[in-house]
Amino acid sequence: MDNSHKDTVEFIYTAYITLKNGKRIYASHYGLKAFRIPVKIRR
Repeated sequence: MDNSHKDTVEFIYTAYITLKNGKRIYASHYGLKAFRIPVKIRR
């Protein structure tokens, strides 16, 4: 296997998340300022 690529994780912060059914979930309803979403970045 080629391990020359390093996968790192960066985070995106958002105040709401939209579900597949169209409903929005707001972080403020859960006592948060934002949700943290991990995103893999290949470098």
